[in-house]
Amino acid sequence: MIDTGTGSGHTSTTVAERIADWVTALRFDDLPAEVVERTKLVILDQLGVQLLGASLPNVQPVLRLAEGQGGMPEATLAHSGALTTVSRAAWVNGTLGHSCEYDDAHALGWHTASAVVPAALALAERDGASGSEVIAAVAAGIQVMALLGAVTAGMVTTGWHGSKVLGVFGAAAAAGVVLKLSAPEIVNAFGIAASDAGGTMEYDQSGGEVKRLHAGSASRSGLEAAELARLGLTGPPTIFEGHRGIFRLFGGTTSVAALDAAWDRWHVLDTIFRFYPAVGTVHAPLDAVRHLRETHDIKPADIEKIRVGLVDFAVGHGAAITRPTDAISAQFSLAFGTGLQFVTGHNDPADYLDAARWADPEILAVGDLVEPYAMPIPDGDPAFSAKVDIILRDGTALSHYQAGFRGHPSHPATAADIESKFRENTRGLITGEHADALVAAVETLETCDTVRSVTTLLGINH
Repeated sequence: MIDTGTGSGHTSTTVAERIADWVTALRFDDLPAEVVERTKLVILDQLGVQLLGASLPNVQPVLRLAEGQGGMPEATLAHSGALTTVSRAAWVNGTLGHSCEYDDAHALGWHTASAVVPAALALAERDGASGSEVIAAVAAGIQVMALLGAVTAGMVTTGWHGSKVLGVFGAAAAAGVVLKLSAPEIVNAFGIAASDAGGTMEYDQSGGEVKRLHAGSASRSGLEAAELARLGLTGPPTIFEGHRGIFRLFGGTTSVAALDAAWDRWHVLDTIFRFYPAVGTVHAPLDAVRHLRETHDIKPADIEKIRVGLVDFAVGHGAAITRPTDAISAQFSLAFGTGLQFVTGHNDPADYLDAARWADPEILAVGDLVEPYAMPIPDGDPAFSAKVDIILRDGTALSHYQAGFRGHPSHPATAADIESKFRENTRGLITGEHADALVAAVETLETCDTVRSVTTLLGINH
């Protein structure tokens, strides 16, 4: 169990105070070794996606805007290596980190690293904070997002994007650790950040690359909230459980029972690493499709029908789009991802950003055979599970049930898996020697007096 000091039997008045007390008391030495190692892997994975993201066409408007605005040289932008303000670095790097649906995910905290890591690294680079302080900050930010997400899990049904709603608080907590804010200042930072909590998920119905901004804007808002709190700006201390607070507005409740129950563990250990550049709800189906396709050597011409059983909310969040019109709609399309599997044999990031692929008649023809439906997930299995039945034209019926997926805590990613993904994401962008140096810098981050050993390597021309 995690020793929070403020779990059951707490004496603080508000939820914000309880969480702030824990955040300000946290020290690197409090982190178990497995938490330290997992947090470093989260950071490495996020940096690899940032570097890849900067090369992608869908977020070029963000880079062009940032280049045009300039700013004080305080923190490094991934890929270009240019220096800008901490706020702009958090915004840009967070957007890059969420640019291609390849960053990590979390059952309670949604997409944590792309909101938390950019804020922590930017401030640490500017202020000379140590690597161990950044590790503690990232672990704290992820913990906060998961704790709050335990209460607001129902927001997905009303169309709120948890990465943006929760990300502002995770970034504020991480920034508070780096800035060494007091507990009252972190309470104010939460109250300030709450005004930027939001972000709709209509993109998972009809597309729109604006979704990529949700992580970056959350990172920037949380960072700025912490800086504003340090300068004396205030926010409501009942921002979470109050009548007009986050829990009621996004979770439909003012009960803190779910939050109390979630104090029992380090939530960074529940990080989901994505090995398909697609929404998390389609990973188990794609794993199942891959298993059946490879085991039985199924060709597209053999298929009569593909039935996919999913948890109820996944039918609308990952299975609603059948005709992609942009990268985000391709990445949220179970039909498109399944078509890619059969036609290309893989699900590479480049395929999801290739307009020719979106209209490929072979891919779409396979996608048209996909019939998603809601099914009850067996007790004890992850919500992100799926059953795939492929009926062939000769009448053969093939079936595979996938409980969780590779990268999910039920099938945890190894350090080698995550390093391999990092190298794949950065291949062609940086040299092998450069990749080696960046991997080594993150692996030894807790020994570094400053994080500049990492941030100076983020530029591709290093």
